[in-house]
Formats: sequence, structure tokens, C-alpha cells
Amino acid sequence: MPARTGVALALLAALAAAPTPAADDATATALRAITRVTREGKGNEDAGPAWKALVARGGPALLPTLEAFEDGNPAAANWLRTAADAIADAERAAGRPLPADKLEAFATNPKFAAAARRQAYELLVSQVPGAKARLLPTFLNDRSPELRRDAIAHELERLERDGKAAPRADLEKLFAATRDKDQVELLAKKVKESGGTASTAAHFGFVTAVQLVGPFDGPESKGFGVAYPPETATAATGAYAGKDDAKLKWVPAATADRDGRFDLNNLLGKHKNAVAYALATVAAEKETPCEVRVTSPTSVKIFLNQTELFGRDEYHHGAPFDGHTGRGTLRKGENVIVVKVCQNNQSETWAQKWEFQVRVCDATGGPLAGVAQLAADGKALPLGFLAEPPAEDKK
Repeated sequence: MPARTGVALALLAALAAAPTPAADDATATALRAITRVTREGKGNEDAGPAWKALVARGGPALLPTLEAFEDGNPAAANWLRTAADAIADAERAAGRPLPADKLEAFATNPKFAAAARRQAYELLVSQVPGAKARLLPTFLNDRSPELRRDAIAHELERLERDGKAAPRADLEKLFAATRDKDQVELLAKKVKESGGTASTAAHFGFVTAVQLVGPFDGPESKGFGVAYPPETATAATGAYAGKDDAKLKWVPAATADRDGRFDLNNLLGKHKNAVAYALATVAAEKETPCEVRVTSPTSVKIFLNQTELFGRDEYHHGAPFDGHTGRGTLRKGENVIVVKVCQNNQSETWAQKWEFQVRVCDATGGPLAGVAQLAADGKALPLGFLAEPPAEDKK
């Protein structure tokens, strides 16, 4: 993929001699080719020439390039990002300023893709002194994770520069706004040091009460593709034939882990080539768009009310926080979330973890109002509720 370098000037010179259609037509044609690129690499062959044609359009193509970003297409965004950088580099080298007013209007408009807004912001602050300090405080509750993160880091630096103990109210405000795990944990610590209380589990909206069933047999690590009966479960009822013909029933499980982790090796026993299911019931006061985010080192599928939202068949390549995201809508009343967690047959020490974490949140990763989880006895509990202090907090 093209890198952000000054060679964009040479590219412009090379392409200048060739006749080109009208700017709008050429830009639109190039953008159509680039935005067709998929995660699997489909469309890359057409994207290369389109990238060159787009950069050749120069400054007038900068805003259309940013506008072409889509939140759900990271592969195309990589091409668009480097194109926007190359256009900006060429404009600066030619002594032409970037359109600061248009970049600011773009960066502050939440209707555009989050990654594009962050890039517009970066281009703006590289050119306009004082724009960073002026704009960052306005991004504290922005839907762009990167702009929000920058805003929180900026406010923390400001509080530290004051040389006094940060007011609890200010820390609590930042804690409520933050979404990234490292910042959440840092601010929770600072809030507690200031005499307040802050629950990371509640903040993230972890599901801490589930029903489990398993293990089912997944020979040769093929369980991911097999639709076992629990995938269409509407309640934690019934019995199933499991691995080695064991009779399986749903069993309640709750976690006191501050990160909402369920260790299936401990809860169901250590198994290989196996599949387990976790069922959680959540109640919503009204129809609510949501994201169901799962962290796990193994293959998972996410179902909401019998509809598959997400699936990824991958084993022991790390377990990034919120690595799996299913997007859906909670209906008013009770909703059933089912998470399928697979395990393969790798024998390495680092491949023995069989666990998961699941949370229900809004599109920014923040808490959902009016949504609760139901325990096995039907009692409504807040998301992130821990029946006892995390083990690491016990003295």
C-alpha cells in the first residue's frame, strides 16, 4: 500500500502530462474504486491505479476523499487515509495552505466517519496554531473514539499542570466520558484516590450473570461451523447430548472478576476440540440500538434474539479488548444474547485459555441507559454488577 511520503510530488508530475477528465468525474471514479476494497483484499488491484488518479487531482480532492470514509470499511479507509496524506503533503510542498475552515467544519461534524474526522483534525492542527487547545475540550463526549481519547488525555494533562490535587468532580466527569480500557482504569484509580467510587465493571457494562452449557464435540476444530441446538435457544432450558455423549444441562454462572471474565476451563472443565455456549438475558425499557462486544482468545459467534450478529473463526492469536463486535437492537422487554465459544486442540502452553468476556454497550462503548441483566432467579441486576468484590480487591 502507498506510504505517506513526499514522492506524491513526483507522482503528480508524472501524471500531469496525461489528459484527465473533469475533476469531479475523475475524483468520483477513483473514490468509487477505492471504497469497493474489502477486508479480504478484494478490489486492491483497482484501488492502486485509483489511488494514483485521486492523488493527481490535488487539493480539490482532499475533502471528497475524507467524505468517502465509511466507519465499517477499514480496508478502504487505509487507502483513503494515505491518499489524503499524500494530497496534503503535495499541497504544503507547493506552498498552498490547506482549507482550514473546511477541515474544522468537517472534523467537528459527527455525521462523518470517525477516522476521517480524526484525520481532518490532525491536518488542521498541523497548520493552525491554537486549534488543538481550542477544539479538544469539545470532543470529550464525541462519538469518535480517537478524538474522545485525545480530549481526555488533554484534560488530564491540564489537571496535572495545575500542580494541585485534581477535583473529584473533574475526575468523575472524565471517568464517565472515557471509553478506552487503559484510560478507564487510570481514571478509576484517580477517582478512588480522590475519595470517590468508580466501578470499571459497571462502566463497561459487563455481563456478569449467565447460563452455561457445554462442552459439545467439535472434532478437528470444526465446531465453529456446526449449529448446535443452543444457538437458537430462547431460554436456558432443555438438555442436550454433548461431548462423549454426556448429558448437558444449562448451569448458572456468575463472575466476580472486575473485567467480567468467565474461565470455561474452571467452570466446565478443561476440554479440547470443544464448544460451549453462554446465554444472558437482558431487559430494555425501550427499543435500544446496542453493540454486543466479546473478548476471547478463541473462535466466537454472537447471537441476539436468535439472529447471528457476528462470527470469527480464529484461535489463539491474541485477545484484544472488544475484539469481536456484533451490532443489533434490543427490543423492549427481555432479550436473549447467546455467545458461542470454541476451543481447538493446540497443545502449547499459551493456547490453553478457554474464556470469554461479554458486554453490552452503545456505539461508543459506553453504558446503555435503561438496560439491565437478569440473574438466574429472574432478578434484575445492573450490567457490570459484581455480587462480591473482585478477588484482587480482597484483603
